[in-house]
Amino acid sequence: MPTPQQLFNEYMDLRRNGFDATSALQHLRGSIELLPASERAAIVKQVKVWESHQTNPVIPSPIKPISIAPKNAAAEPRRAAPPAAPKPITCPNCGKTNDSKEVMCYSCGFVLQANNSAFSTMPLNTADSPARDDSHFGAGATLVLSLRGTNTAFRIQPQKQDHETIIGRSDGSAMQPDIDLVDLGAGQLGVSRLHSAIQYNAKHHTVCVSDMNSANGSFVNGQKLHPQEVRVLRHGDELRIGRMVFQVLFQQKA
Repeated sequence: MPTPQQLFNEYMDLRRNGFDATSALQHLRGSIELLPASERAAIVKQVKVWESHQTNPVIPSPIKPISIAPKNAAAEPRRAAPPAAPKPITCPNCGKTNDSKEVMCYSCGFVLQANNSAFSTMPLNTADSPARDDSHFGAGATLVLSLRGTNTAFRIQPQKQDHETIIGRSDGSAMQPDIDLVDLGAGQLGVSRLHSAIQYNAKHHTVCVSDMNSANGSFVNGQKLHPQEVRVLRHGDELRIGRMVFQVLFQQKA
């Protein structure tokens, strides 16, 4: 499991690569939720201090002189009232009031917003454009599993295979997995020889993952899969295999 400092470092990397603060926190949400409350709160404070040094000061606009219309001038149409300000969010964990845009409670670090829709519009340093629908996987798309904290990424097209794509490690196994993690220290990180399987659903144009009754489990956005449970993967999801964490990316054919 990543340490709070590692998660904070990754947050800064995401911000520097074009993610806004909300999208960056949503991306790390699954890992942050696994931390104790005190460590979650510590990350929130680190984020706020760091963000306070990134914001440029707002320079007020010069005051415009007020012109008084003559008495016989036609009355200007009444302008619509500005929209009401969003209501603050009350943390269900500690009861503290947070700004409506906050993703995590400033007091206890509880995740306030669990919506992952921001992933469909995240800027990516890639020539391919992300899918408009974060669950849609086109016929010419490529699935990219990017290993957190490294430059390693696995690129597959499960829609072109006649069998499931098996993720695991080959040492001591008679069956060779399609994505072999043995050279990445998978054994020490709790990856089973036959750990997870990736399937393509041609009817719904989706990619799914299932756990193959592994010893240490498979997780999507921090939620553990039951053995043989099938879960739809979406662009931007976090897939954890044992203690190895991958970001799920869909690259559509141009």
